[in-house]
Amino acid sequence: MVENSITERIQVSEMIERRQRTFDNIVAGRVKPAETPEERYKEFRFPSQHASSLLRQMLQEEHYVFAPGLYNAGGMKLAAHAGFKAGYLSGYSYAVEEHGVTDVGAFSRSELAEQAARMVRASNYWVREKYVMDGEVVRPLPLVMDLEDGHGGFGQVQMFMQHILGAGVAAGHLEDQAERRCGHLPGKVLVTKEKQIERLLAARAEADQMGQDNFVLIARTDAATARYTPEGKIGSIDLAIERTLAYADAEIFNRRAIDLAWCEFKDQDWDSIIYWARAVRKRHPHLDLAINLSSSFDWTDRRFQPVFSMEQLADEGFKYMFMTLADNHAGRNGSWQFFKDVLARGTRAFADLQEAELRSGTPSKSHNLLAGTNAYFVGGTVFGSQSFVSDDMRGSDAELSGVAP
Repeated sequence: MVENSITERIQVSEMIERRQRTFDNIVAGRVKPAETPEERYKEFRFPSQHASSLLRQMLQEEHYVFAPGLYNAGGMKLAAHAGFKAGYLSGYSYAVEEHGVTDVGAFSRSELAEQAARMVRASNYWVREKYVMDGEVVRPLPLVMDLEDGHGGFGQVQMFMQHILGAGVAAGHLEDQAERRCGHLPGKVLVTKEKQIERLLAARAEADQMGQDNFVLIARTDAATARYTPEGKIGSIDLAIERTLAYADAEIFNRRAIDLAWCEFKDQDWDSIIYWARAVRKRHPHLDLAINLSSSFDWTDRRFQPVFSMEQLADEGFKYMFMTLADNHAGRNGSWQFFKDVLARGTRAFADLQEAELRSGTPSKSHNLLAGTNAYFVGGTVFGSQSFVSDDMRGSDAELSGVAP
């Protein structure tokens, strides 16, 4: 027993040393001394630059990128395990899950940025766990987040950008609402085109000046469904086109301020979506588009059957797609069914839940597996910590998840 334990520790120690050498070689091959003041300034980058570079690469190489709407760190790790390449944090998902309220700007910019930072760290933890346990080098999930209305004017947008760049966020979208709310709630009020352009320029300027020139900025318009507009018009697709073109025309530092454009639609009407997309790309043929495959759509509506595919959207220029509250709906539906089952059948529901988790293969079949406890056990085994190699763990959740010594 003792000999086997010592052998295992030696093997794990050699594995970690071998992988550390690999990382050292990778870093040594990529790092070169800064030669100009601009390069030296950019060495002081916030964490967002690498994440933004990954997202830009995916947008260039992939037919499209889809990100599920998430609201916390656990969901971010689960999405990574499932195979998604990006994650999305919406204001509504945060509002309902963390505050239990609707999406009417009920929280501060620092709150949302802190939540984003936790989700980015969770993705990085997943990268570490895959490497330590499997020797597999994977890429973290770039996080795209809801910047809402920037929480004010030029100065407030700049401050918000500092928060999210420090959090490691790869991309974000700014909307043209005045008293902001969820894009699918009634009574939306818009700011002027000039005010929205000011916000977009503030976001781009702050990112660039902080050395985050790869930050992916998405301009969102709610003009298709707005109730009150400075133009004195009721919201329409034509008004959305007019505003989108104005945002796409805006430039700063000899570059276009935005990277993608998004119009919030009221439903999944293909004709409206394509009408907007083609009108925008007629003037800006190389501008990528984003679309919210919204949880608020009635996906069972027979008027819109058969439902269009993501491939069809990508063919029309939609490179980034997301479903704002995907994790909220899927997770809450599962919780609801389990809660009702427990009330009806008591402890018999526990076994059924566990069997269902084992059949599905979800990492959440064990909270230890989802939390990455196995990666910490490796370190404890190497250093001989008795708290990590105790027989007390046998037969527990740790053994179920494959982390027991």
